[in-house]
Amino acid sequence: MATTEAEESVYETIVDAVQDKVNGDDAIYDTVNGDGAIYDTVIEKAETVNNNDEPPPLSEYKEDYIDEYEEVPSRKQSITATAPLASMADQVVNRVEELKNEEKISENGDSSAMTVNSEEPSEPSLGERTHQISLFIKAGSDRECIGCCPFSQRLFMMLWLKGVVFNVTTVDKATKPKQLQDIAPGANPPFLLFNMEELTDVQKCEDFIEAELYPPRYPKLACKHPASNTIGNDIFAKFSALSKFRGKVDDPKREVLANKLTTSLGKLNKYLQEPLDDEIDADDDDDEPQVSTRKFIDGNSMTIADCNMLPKLNIIRVVGAGMLNYSIPDSLEGIKRYLAAADEADEFKQTCPEDGEIIWTYGGRKPAFRRK
Repeated sequence: MATTEAEESVYETIVDAVQDKVNGDDAIYDTVNGDGAIYDTVIEKAETVNNNDEPPPLSEYKEDYIDEYEEVPSRKQSITATAPLASMADQVVNRVEELKNEEKISENGDSSAMTVNSEEPSEPSLGERTHQISLFIKAGSDRECIGCCPFSQRLFMMLWLKGVVFNVTTVDKATKPKQLQDIAPGANPPFLLFNMEELTDVQKCEDFIEAELYPPRYPKLACKHPASNTIGNDIFAKFSALSKFRGKVDDPKREVLANKLTTSLGKLNKYLQEPLDDEIDADDDDDEPQVSTRKFIDGNSMTIADCNMLPKLNIIRVVGAGMLNYSIPDSLEGIKRYLAAADEADEFKQTCPEDGEIIWTYGGRKPAFRRK
């Protein structure tokens, strides 16, 4: 059954009314009187439209009602297969539920919540897709700022790189706000609320983000080169062993731990210095080995591998310099280049905790109080 302009007007009017009410002081259901009322209103209006002596003309091209897997008709064609009225009613009901949940999360809201990528471009596509995404990450020393957690930053960077609009809220696991008690009960941040589906495992969150936010609307973050996924996997374990050592600075055991960390960093540095397959110039006659100039692990664009590695390297350089008398050797030019490129990228530098928060997490002095 074709969708008429009048039917579309019914749908849009009800959704606008619901949104206006949500933005006001009254409860959502003061406007719509429950799900059944919305459904009955749509059906009643539709019967009035369809009982006219002559059927109304077909509507103009509307992308909003095209299923994302169907071909988009040209603007000169009329739509011959669109959502039935009952489906339209269900869409309104579902939207009301989403608005209700949004209001529930935001009421008595946490001042630490913010919206990222709010200027997301609207591209003509096979049916506009929207997602309700809330990321909850570890809070810092004041229970509001970004805390030191490489897993939180990993998901934060992924969503930022995807370009999707999402909310991020810092959560202090010791004093979880009342309005968040029903979201991932018992779970420590990070955790994700994706279209009202709770995800608490970091790896599952990562896989879910990559699977649900796919091209062409969202960029693919998976690595092109398999080796990029595993390079440097032992670095953070070596750093943790060094950071937990409580002996003297000149203790030979400490030197062994520091050397193991440097060796692991050296493997990453070598990978960053060697050109990837698509960087090799087959016509280069120079006897000297080619050196890669790429910015990141898998190329000149960030991938999941960078979301995993960069937060850990940042902790190593901050804690190393501030507490462990250790610094990444200058001879590791590939890592130096890598970190310099990351420091210029908003997806990394805007998701990093302050250096003081990192030091505090590893046993240093608590950062000074920040005036609001």
